[in-house]
Amino acid sequence: MSTLTPSNASRMMSPAAWGLKLTPSNSPYTKTTAMRSPVKSKPPELSLSLRQVIGTTTNSANGLDSLPSGRSFAFTAGAAAVIATVADDHNVSQRFYRARPTTNPLNPSSSVYGGPATPTNNEGRSRTAASLRDAGIGASPLASPAGDWADSPANKTWTARERIKAATCVSFSPDGKYLAVGETGYKPRVLIFSTSTDAPSDTPLTCLSDHTFGVRSISFSPDSQYLASLGSANDGFLYIWSINPRTGSATLLASNKCTSNINKITWLGSSLVTVGTRHVKVWRTEEPILPSTPSRSRQSDVNFMITGTPHKTLPGRNCLLGSLLETTFTSVVAVSPSKAIVCSDKGDICLIDDTDGTQRFSKIADAGFGVTAMAVDLNGRLHLAGSQGGLRTLHINDLLVTQTPPPSPPPRVQSPIVALTSDSAQVEAVAPILDYLVTVDSRHSIRLSRLTNPDDESVLGDVVQKLPAHGEPVLGVRALPSPNLFSSSFFTWSAGGSILFWSREGLCKEDLKVSLEQVDNGDEDLNELRTVSASSGAKFIVSGDKYGVLRVTNCSTRSSVFDFKAHAGEITDIAIYEDKTPTYVACAGRDRTVQVFTKTGDSWDLLQTLDEHVGAVTGILFSRNGSRLVSCSSDRTVVVRNLVSREEDGETLFAFVILRTITLKASPVSMVLDVDQDDVLLVSTIDRQIQKYDLRNGHSLSSFRASDSEGGDAVVMCSLAHIPTPRGSPLIAGVSSTDKSIRLYEEAGTLVGRDWGHTEGVTDIALVSSKNFEEDDVEQRSLVTVAVDGTIFIWNLDLKPPQRQEISRSMDLAGASTPTNRDLIVNKPPLRRVFSQNELARFQRSPDEEATTPTGGRSPRLRKRLSKFSLAQAPKLDPSPMPSIPKEFQTTGPSFAQPISRKYRNRSPSPPSPRNNQHSKSRRPSLDARLRTKSSTAPVNEFGSLGASTEQVCRTLRAYRKRLANSSDGLSSESVRELERELAITARAVGERAVKAKTVDETVMVKLLDQYSERLVQMLDEKIAISVKQQVRQNSVDGSGAASPSPTPDKAMLREEPETELVAELQELSAESGGVGLGLGVHTPIAEEAVETETKKRAKSSA
Repeated sequence: MSTLTPSNASRMMSPAAWGLKLTPSNSPYTKTTAMRSPVKSKPPELSLSLRQVIGTTTNSANGLDSLPSGRSFAFTAGAAAVIATVADDHNVSQRFYRARPTTNPLNPSSSVYGGPATPTNNEGRSRTAASLRDAGIGASPLASPAGDWADSPANKTWTARERIKAATCVSFSPDGKYLAVGETGYKPRVLIFSTSTDAPSDTPLTCLSDHTFGVRSISFSPDSQYLASLGSANDGFLYIWSINPRTGSATLLASNKCTSNINKITWLGSSLVTVGTRHVKVWRTEEPILPSTPSRSRQSDVNFMITGTPHKTLPGRNCLLGSLLETTFTSVVAVSPSKAIVCSDKGDICLIDDTDGTQRFSKIADAGFGVTAMAVDLNGRLHLAGSQGGLRTLHINDLLVTQTPPPSPPPRVQSPIVALTSDSAQVEAVAPILDYLVTVDSRHSIRLSRLTNPDDESVLGDVVQKLPAHGEPVLGVRALPSPNLFSSSFFTWSAGGSILFWSREGLCKEDLKVSLEQVDNGDEDLNELRTVSASSGAKFIVSGDKYGVLRVTNCSTRSSVFDFKAHAGEITDIAIYEDKTPTYVACAGRDRTVQVFTKTGDSWDLLQTLDEHVGAVTGILFSRNGSRLVSCSSDRTVVVRNLVSREEDGETLFAFVILRTITLKASPVSMVLDVDQDDVLLVSTIDRQIQKYDLRNGHSLSSFRASDSEGGDAVVMCSLAHIPTPRGSPLIAGVSSTDKSIRLYEEAGTLVGRDWGHTEGVTDIALVSSKNFEEDDVEQRSLVTVAVDGTIFIWNLDLKPPQRQEISRSMDLAGASTPTNRDLIVNKPPLRRVFSQNELARFQRSPDEEATTPTGGRSPRLRKRLSKFSLAQAPKLDPSPMPSIPKEFQTTGPSFAQPISRKYRNRSPSPPSPRNNQHSKSRRPSLDARLRTKSSTAPVNEFGSLGASTEQVCRTLRAYRKRLANSSDGLSSESVRELERELAITARAVGERAVKAKTVDETVMVKLLDQYSERLVQMLDEKIAISVKQQVRQNSVDGSGAASPSPTPDKAMLREEPETELVAELQELSAESGGVGLGLGVHTPIAEEAVETETKKRAKSSA
């Protein structure tokens, strides 16, 4: 029994881990036992298929073609070619054609350089089998693996660069049976598809892979027998292929080098005309063709002799350009089997007359503007498209009138110019169909206009349809919950400020224009719309631009209701939470800040400015209940904040206080909350990892590398979406600009789906869900991806196998309305409202213990954690200069820096007494840690209260004493006297306040005075002795031998100095004793009486 799929028994039975590659052989016997595939089977529960393409990447006349006798036209969109059909009601339906790199054509073709163009048995046997199975042709005797064989580790043919191919040119066969698509990229292809509705649109009939770098232009001959393909300037080859009208297979007929910069090719009967920069050439396909005689032998010549494939050289001859030798010709179109009209970028209209085979070239008219594209309709009229958005219609018969001799200079045509675009955008391509003319401008807008005006046949009719397109890089997409103001499912925005609202089927429901202010500094730094977020119901949208201006636009009135300078740089992300009152709007910027605004009624206010990050903030989002605000930054951190509240003057105040900071190993790129758990965050990082974190404790739950299931190249996921599934765990969807792919992963890291379609950087992804009430309320999910190439792709996300039939939908685009704003805000400084630490502490140390946050819990208190150990070395504090104390005056109580007796210096240290604190000998009493520890029973001091002021004064005094111990600077007597006076007054006031409050225990005061009585007596003796000596010395100097008076000191002086010193010492003693009694106020009545008594006693004894 024979099959179409070769047998891979040898390779299938060999273990893949050994890396053995055995030569497979065909077996005439069918395998009856299912063999295990070396590729791990993937769950067939999910299918990812492209359903709709919105937009176009056509930027030249080569990317647009039409069937003049029908109602269809084709254009390029990313990696796909789209066939659009115009209905009677002017609606346009689409069907797109694209071939995956792993898909092989139905018809094998030979390469011009020898060997088959399609994969051989050794390099792609499995890809051929997979392609045939996808096409429904043939059956394999082996078990079908669940995944693509192209992703197996034994097959490294298809790399990431081979998957990224952009469709650059299209061409219809005149009979309408085939569509040819040319690609640009690594190993580009020319794909020939069947336009039949029964044929699959993802499997080509023929694949030609002989060009390198890219395919510049392709064109079918008028009889559909030949196909011409021209490579880019780097490729430098022109091929003529013979097409089988029954199967669509292609065979090489002739080829030649063509290294000029070619803009357009077209068929002139059986000849081919190419035009470009200083180039107009006619190639002959029916003249006697001589075999090519290359100067040196090539490998292809040996292959041709072996295979017997003829390789012919295509002859060609240049036209004599005369005075137009330095002209760049942009377009060419055949008006008869032997005549063609050529136009230039300067407006020259020339004629090629090849009636007698002489290919005469002459200028016959002047268009009056630079011509970028032209086309001929069935009514014999020539449509010229200009670089300024205008279009002129001419009758061909008027141009071909024989004038002998030709007028010099040629006359300028007098036909009126019809302006197609209001912004003077250049018309890139034009193509006629039965009743309409299709134009594509430089903004990628496709317009459908009537061929003739009912009043004047020489003028183009009105525009009846405009296909939706941004025309610029699309930077983002967001889903909209239903119902909403525009009845749309999602919206997209572009850099130019346009916002389009779409339905799930791709219908453009509404468009909105956001005004962007520009600074007059040239085109180097133009303002762009960066991010947009919409409220529920699309009542208003919040947008941020490159200059840091935040705008709130009312969607009903299309006017800006609130705009100001929010950031000093680009706004990167916006988040809205509006389930409660007030509504919160948070925006992140590259100036490392997060701004939080509130909306109460119709007023907008700045709530708070958050500046915890040290790098550009790249993402911001609210939790589902609004109690948390999460932001990620390029400083490799994710900051989680809690919403707290407090009551003040009958008003509830809110603020966001940092809860924790999650440190990552690499900078985050995108983040999204888990669909099932509000406390779980998914983060993609620049090191190609996807990680899951628990916001409650900051722990990492899981992590995996965004690579293939077989360990292929990993990619950076620039945007994420979490998809719930009816069975099993949710899926993680994301897009990557690394290989322009869209990927689906399980939470364990298994790749379950992957596809390509965009040709430039993919910027964003969104999940769009809707319920189909016709199918038992089944929720339908779609993924929408956008890219900087201006295209929007809608992907089907289904649990069923992928369907081949395509879904055609109509599309409509309404006119744009641009709101104006005259006031420039970009030059204003950004608003700031940063809460201080004391203000944030008030939210957490509120006296009202019953105050709760919006989450229902109590506001967390901020407590300063004190370490018992100091990391820095403690400063060396020298003891105060005190004279030695006589032995009879020494006490057993604690002393202040007393000198150690000589006879006790060499003794071993005695064990520490349980009554004495060991730390008191190594540190000054003023630095004792006990003073810094608050009592658990002490009330919380509010900011600005007397208790808070007392704590601040104590901290200042401790710092001052430490400064005195370490500093060598001197103090003036006036400063010392002023300080003593202030301390005495403060101590007296504190003592009086303490007595009134009855907070001083007089018993404790008496015990302290008794304990330090000897110390007080000694201090008073020393002070009195010093004063007496000074008085005696003064009298001896002033008396000059006379009898000096009795050296009786002034009582006021004797009392003032000891009392001041006593106050200071009592404060020191109070500090050492832990702040009890004396620390609250030295000058209590008992203390004053004790000082007065001791002073009088010492004064009398001295006298």
